Formats: sequence, structure tokens, C-alpha cells
Amino acid sequence: MRKVMLSVIIVLLALPVLAQQDAIPVDPKSAVAEFLALTPDQVSQWDALIATREQTVPPLREQLKGIEDQIKALLAQPNPDPAAVGALVIQAAAVKEQLDSARGAYVSGFEAMLTSDQTARLNFIRRAAKARPLIPAFRLAGLLPPPQRVE
Repeated sequence: MRKVMLSVIIVLLALPVLAQQDAIPVDPKSAVAEFLALTPDQVSQWDALIATREQTVPPLREQLKGIEDQIKALLAQPNPDPAAVGALVIQAAAVKEQLDSARGAYVSGFEAMLTSDQTARLNFIRRAAKARPLIPAFRLAGLLPPPQRVE
């Protein structure tokens, strides 16, 4: 009986945490710019990085999807040609590498325009993102206060 009661209490304590959804800012770009205290010049540089990323990444995603569809079609056949599948897997890996490179160039370009204080703020957010999955456990263990209700 004690175990059942303890389980019920834990579930009841977890419900507010589980029900809480991540609030996405209405304008994430403005939220980032405000938090990092970006200058208008930095925002312009960021806009150029975003434009480059948007010109590069979507076509690569489409190319990768097409290759993956071809692989699926080949594998759905009774006797898929291993050489053809292998060639497509190699193509897919090359496109994934291009995607990673494009994303890396975007992030590197963004980081390069930041001051040391802004980089510290960005790194704070990155560390917080890594710790985020642990917050409910710490809250359930009574080591963090309950979340604030937004009304």
C-alpha cells in the first residue's frame, strides 16, 4: 500500500512538470538578439548568414530525401542490387556531410561575430539546454522550486 501511495504522490508531483510545455517566443530571432544584446550590425550579419543557410540547406534536404526514397524503393524489391544500394548510401553520406558543413558554417559564422560577453551568454544557453532533461528529476527530488504558473 505504501508503494502505491508513493507512486501516486510522485505522479501527482510530476503532472505539472509534464504538463508544462516549452514556450516558444513569438519572434525567436528577436528573443535571441535581445538576450545576446546583438547590435544592428550583428543582426544584419546574422541575416546574411540565415539567407545563405536558407539557400543551401533546403535543396540539400530535398536531394537527401530523394536519395533515401531511392534506397527504400530498391530495398523494397525482392532482390535489391547491393552495388546500387551501396552507391546510394555513399551519395546520401556525401549529402549529409554537405548539410553538416552548411550548418557548421552558419554556426561558426554566427559565433565569429559575437563579442566575448555574447559568446558567454550563448554558451550559458547551450549548457542549460544540456541540463534541461534533468530539471524534472531535480524538481521531483525537491531540489528546485515548483515551476511558476503563467496566467
